[in-house]
Amino acid sequence: MSWRENIQNNQRLVKDNLGPTLVTVVSGTELDRRYWQQHFAATQSDVFRADASSTLISVCEPVRKGNFLGTLAAWASTLEALKDRGRALPDISLMSMVFGQGKRLSPFTQSLGNRKSALPTPLRGSVSHNYLRTADLSNLYANAWVQHLRSVGFHGLVVKWGDEAVVPSVTWDPHSLDYRQLDAFRFVWKTAPTVELAREKDWILIDPADKMQYQYARQPMEHLNRRLAHYSQAGYSVGVNLGSLAVSYQFLDLALDIFREDLAIPGRWVDWDPYVWMALFCATEADWHAEAEREQQIGKSGIRDLGVRYPDFYAKITRLRDAVRDQLGRPFAVGVLDFGLPLWTDFGLHTALRTGLLEILNDSERGAVARDLFALPHARDGRGNIIVNSELPAGADIRNSVICDSVILSDESVVHDAVVIGGRLRRAHMPQGGAVIFSAADDLVFSGANAISLRSVAAQVHLPGGGRHTTLFLDEGPEQVVTNESVIDYEGANYTQPILGNGRAFDDAARKMSVIDGELLERRWLEAWQGWLA
Repeated sequence: MSWRENIQNNQRLVKDNLGPTLVTVVSGTELDRRYWQQHFAATQSDVFRADASSTLISVCEPVRKGNFLGTLAAWASTLEALKDRGRALPDISLMSMVFGQGKRLSPFTQSLGNRKSALPTPLRGSVSHNYLRTADLSNLYANAWVQHLRSVGFHGLVVKWGDEAVVPSVTWDPHSLDYRQLDAFRFVWKTAPTVELAREKDWILIDPADKMQYQYARQPMEHLNRRLAHYSQAGYSVGVNLGSLAVSYQFLDLALDIFREDLAIPGRWVDWDPYVWMALFCATEADWHAEAEREQQIGKSGIRDLGVRYPDFYAKITRLRDAVRDQLGRPFAVGVLDFGLPLWTDFGLHTALRTGLLEILNDSERGAVARDLFALPHARDGRGNIIVNSELPAGADIRNSVICDSVILSDESVVHDAVVIGGRLRRAHMPQGGAVIFSAADDLVFSGANAISLRSVAAQVHLPGGGRHTTLFLDEGPEQVVTNESVIDYEGANYTQPILGNGRAFDDAARKMSVIDGELLERRWLEAWQGWLA
């Protein structure tokens, strides 16, 4: 099955009401909790089940626990909420993790109230008619994961990161594993390590029966290859860890029983990747300490740092592994689902956002896949444009562009090789392309390639090549903010001091936006955007 077939399959599952019947959304503040509860209530017919029958539970994790302890805390809250509502636990459920301020996507995420997963996409819901957010996209294209695990009898929870969509290029064999004898699933891309992938991604070691044997943290390729050399002739394979996971209800209950007291202890936090998985597959404490030594040799200290803030972590992991053996009568076991070559859509960086948006312009197979991902048509007019529900001036020079739900008024406009979604523009001058996403302006000028305006509302939006512009709807009024994709470091002074002529630093903008109610923020932007050309 191809990417395009898998995309269509996910969309069909929603229409056929085969998405998850229980969805827990996990965020970091009470404001976020309310925002996402309201948001998914509005979009669930486009994302989960067309009949809007999914039970939605939104919880927050106000103190950092990491996504492992965070999963357990959210699961405890989910069970309590189901009890209060008199609902039974379904065979498969979904947990969407929508954390992340998105510092590397400043100032776009600040304009969204510091919600990285709330970034708007070009995909418009067929039921709600709302443009869906990154979190919607992430969950929509996980429906096939949920359906596969349900169909083979696995009872558990799919834990999905809300800032990325991952579509497999393959069809999974329902007979390859005994799904009822597995405690968890990892999702991987089976491929050989490269210098970049070894440095940037964690790796899963897979035995010939498609079961996980170990996880290796990201590290220089020469170190990784030495670790893998022993398995090269034994029928083992390796795969890039795709991040999200599935865990059985039995395993969750055992883990919650063992780690429950740590949920209330300040300073105790740990992520699933890589250390929970590494610890689960380290047979002895000596093996665990050996991993710490290997880390130290390559200049890392993750295991030692974990030991300082969480001294009994490995001891509790050992208890968990033993509890699985004692109560289920078998060793802890994890299956692996290979995604083939995954279509991995992550808008967390300015360059990735630009690539993902502008790819829909291409006539290549990847361009067709990108248009399918966002449910955009493929047919072009005589000037090479894909135009959907838009009002454009007859005399304007508009070529080779994708324009949806937009208004451009001036005959003097020049738009070439551009993406315009939700634009409300008097004059647009984009001779080298770029992207305009839900923005309104009297005079929008992109003087170079690869500029992006996202949720900008201003009389003038003038950007150089690679420029970025958005509007912050602060309590004291709207404020215009810019950056450029040439800025790749959003740590230190680039984040704490104003740059590129901005009136405030990005961290100051984040603090100001963090206290504004999400629905109020949406109303401020919507009223300004809708009324711009009135």
